[in-house]
Amino acid sequence: VAARSRTDGKANPNAQVTGDFDPDDLLADTYLADPLRKHDCAPITDGAAAVILAAGDRARELSERPAWITGIGHRVDSANLGGRDLTKSPSTVAAARDAGFTGVDVAELHAPFTHQEILLRQELGLNGTRINPSGGVLCGNPMFAAGLIRIGEAARQVSTGQADRALAHATSGPALQQNLVCVMEGRD
Repeated sequence: VAARSRTDGKANPNAQVTGDFDPDDLLADTYLADPLRKHDCAPITDGAAAVILAAGDRARELSERPAWITGIGHRVDSANLGGRDLTKSPSTVAAARDAGFTGVDVAELHAPFTHQEILLRQELGLNGTRINPSGGVLCGNPMFAAGLIRIGEAARQVSTGQADRALAHATSGPALQQNLVCVMEGRD
């Protein structure tokens, strides 16, 4: 996950951590806090984000191929870490269901730790889907803006024609407690 994210991040001018890394070399690094190594954790980054929302004809004036939001859902799990199974994310699954998620070409997941990407991929059934072509938050994690940036990056994939349908995910709180899923699609 970390090696792929950093390689993908090379194409992102806003990425903070990029490069070609051998997964075996990364796994040989010392632990930051067992079981996490430095590459398993998103860097702390300062930054901001803005997204322009427009409807109908105005959206078509602003973009040749707008990323139309077709669904959005937000759900919250218990903040009590001992009160839930941390190998699952029911709030993400429920948010995806509420957003009408049925499958996408690309997903931008707000996963500040490598294991969270794996968990989200499994929970959403994204195996075979392109994940975080921007490099994701493992390459740059502007605090309190990273989720909105995932929406912007997914919209960019749609508006540039690199994807017909995209999913964006944002999280907040301890261990994937709050989860938002936004589904977008392009219509030529």
